[in-house]
Amino acid sequence: MVESLKAGRVTETHTFEVVHIGLDMTFHHPKGRDLRLAPDVVEAFETERENAEIFIQNASGTGFSTEELLSWFLLQSGTTLAEQLPKAALEKGEGHVFVTFPIRFEKGTFHMLTEEGPQDLSALKLMSKITVHKRTPSPL
Repeated sequence: MVESLKAGRVTETHTFEVVHIGLDMTFHHPKGRDLRLAPDVVEAFETERENAEIFIQNASGTGFSTEELLSWFLLQSGTTLAEQLPKAALEKGEGHVFVTFPIRFEKGTFHMLTEEGPQDLSALKLMSKITVHKRTPSPL
């Protein structure tokens, strides 16, 4: 997928590159955030952070990667990456900023494979490094 086609990755003044660096989740389960992921899920995330389809949409059974889940979050919230970043990062125009995207899920929306089988996500903190690039105006 071309970077500019990903949800919320381009504004009139900036483009954004995203690298996912970590996850912290809570499940709709008595163990909550203490429930451990299945070893295969951990390995998939560690080897293919951006593209491992470790989040399963319950309604369709479709696997989502961290990239796709971030795009889903931006579409659901009607926001762009620019709106999620500190204003100082945009004013500076270039550089890196670390952002945690807090995503909440209603029961039955997405699940992950855990040590106790598939479990619905309650909350996800998607930790990312965003590289901000200032766009040069296109000549007319």
